[in-house]
Amino acid sequence: MDAEKIKLLDFIGAGKKTFNIPVYQRNYNWKEEQCRKLFEDIQNIVKSDYEIEHFLGTVVFVSSESKMNFNEYILIDGQQRITSIMLLLKALHEKVINEDDKEEIWEEYLTNKRAPEENLRIRLKPVESDGMPYKKLIEENDVSLASNVCKNYKLFEKLINESNYSAEEIYKALWKIELVYIKLDKGKKSENPQMIFESLNSTGLSLTQGDLIRNYLLMNHEYEKQKTLYKNFWLEIEKRITNEKISDFVRDYLTMKNGSISNKDKVYDDFKRYIKQNNENMDEEGILEELKTYSEYYSWFLNGNSTNNKINEKLSEFRYLRNTTVYPLILSVFEDTYSYKNINENELLDILDLLISYIFRRSVCGYTTNSLNKVFASIVILLKSKDIYKQIEKGLMSKSFPGDEEFRAEFIKCNFYKKGTEFCKYTLKSLEIFENKEQTDMENITIEHIMPQTLNSEWRIELGSKFEQIHSEYINTIGNLTLTGYNPELSNKNFELKKRYYEESNIKMSREIANYDKWKDVEIRDRAEQLFEKAKRIWKLPQGYDNKNIDNLEYGKNYLLGSNINITGKKPSKLIISGKEYSIKSWKELIEKLCLELYELEPRILRELIYNPSFKGKEKDIVTQNKEKLRAPVKIDEDLYIESNLNSNAILNYANMIATEYELEEEIFFVLRK
Repeated sequence: MDAEKIKLLDFIGAGKKTFNIPVYQRNYNWKEEQCRKLFEDIQNIVKSDYEIEHFLGTVVFVSSESKMNFNEYILIDGQQRITSIMLLLKALHEKVINEDDKEEIWEEYLTNKRAPEENLRIRLKPVESDGMPYKKLIEENDVSLASNVCKNYKLFEKLINESNYSAEEIYKALWKIELVYIKLDKGKKSENPQMIFESLNSTGLSLTQGDLIRNYLLMNHEYEKQKTLYKNFWLEIEKRITNEKISDFVRDYLTMKNGSISNKDKVYDDFKRYIKQNNENMDEEGILEELKTYSEYYSWFLNGNSTNNKINEKLSEFRYLRNTTVYPLILSVFEDTYSYKNINENELLDILDLLISYIFRRSVCGYTTNSLNKVFASIVILLKSKDIYKQIEKGLMSKSFPGDEEFRAEFIKCNFYKKGTEFCKYTLKSLEIFENKEQTDMENITIEHIMPQTLNSEWRIELGSKFEQIHSEYINTIGNLTLTGYNPELSNKNFELKKRYYEESNIKMSREIANYDKWKDVEIRDRAEQLFEKAKRIWKLPQGYDNKNIDNLEYGKNYLLGSNINITGKKPSKLIISGKEYSIKSWKELIEKLCLELYELEPRILRELIYNPSFKGKEKDIVTQNKEKLRAPVKIDEDLYIESNLNSNAILNYANMIATEYELEEEIFFVLRK
């Protein structure tokens, strides 16, 4: 490694050379503020009568001999500053009057006068997207292309025109700018460009995880090989999923491969670790080829642009459900479908239906979503090539797949409107089109509250003396929601007037509302029950759910709190929290001991359950500060109580939800008593 201080213009101009910016580097992106600061520093040199100097920073490059004894400097760090200096030199070239200065700038810094080949003539070779604007600027003075190159060149022209100093004076000041260059020997392992680059960017402020991964895969190759790998693989990946999504894509890829979930700011570190652990089986080109394959599937997830419209429709449902934690699992399933041909597209659709049902039912039933990434990761790492549906089905059924009874109770009382417009509209659309031969344009429909969100006098009279209770309990539930194309017109009109609109609606579920004579709590519950009968067939249970032997329980076995078993009539003997065992005699003791231990670990999490809608029971709260609200309160602290008057399966479900809030759902077990 050579390091030396040098004058800027000597570095740029001495000898036959080109400065190549590698394909893995980002586009030229200096902002106006940075250009103005550079120009101000140069003017200060003139102002001081050239007594002061300016330090431009460090430039790191790998040097290799190119054709006809021209040196090729591959810039590892400093490319943004060098590009800006070149733009300033071009602007000065156009503004200086002195012909000797003009010729010197052109022949010594911007171009190689006696270059034997066209591609060696221009000294700076930016990345591909900046290459054409820069070439047109240098050769034709063309600044018409939409590029930061052209934008900043015009800014430098403007700054020169507005300066109190001449172009010649500003050009002279460039001789007072110095930098330190670090020249790497690409043949030495100790001077690995990738390692040097990482140390220079160790703060992580300037580069995304995706940028670092790209550089890691490309940097250690010769320049021409870099261009080939970039063009054939990385550029194709970026086109499919955009640079912004590459970090998420690689994160999901790693989860699929090793079953672990990377922190978002550690994706690059985990990617390097994975590559090093598998370096006998793959090289950079091999991993790029594999990433390119998976990126096509990932683009389908993001954009719904596969060749199968039915699959695109299913993928869109994950977006409506706001769930991307499933991506590592379905990446693997898509690979089995399209690369390995282990399953066909119909089987793929069945698997997507299964996953959608699982996610939707859990969401409606109030299960927390922060554990789903672990659920799907634990399944994908164990997948074999045969009976893939059954493997996923078995995995989901062991991770709290809500049955019809639980789903019905929560579906009817769920606050769908609070879950967000997209989720609510998705639910209503799915119910509308299910087994409906009518084709309705859903493009401009909105959600309509049948009983309005704000009650006027007419509605208070219609609802009767309990209008406040009815409104509070049912306003945002599924029984009181429908779809309409004329929401503002309906507003809070009375039910009789609304019925006239519903009767003429092109939406079947709205027309059916007109069959009711009045609209109170009884009617809302009745409609909710009817919609549930559809819902349980849309978001259906797994094929093997009804056939599982829920009574085939093992005594003495460690069961996770989320195990999909029926414990009615059974008693626990132990609770195990992170390896520590506690003797218990009842389900009441289980939830009491669990809460006391976890509260001691972190009180805040348990207290926040007071405000968590998932811990609101059908009639009473489950966690509260007021023990008078509970039938059988268990004291956790002076002003914190939990309900224990619940059936055994309900206690187990709430216990699992509490464990999930603590992210300990995989570390807490119970044992059944004989």
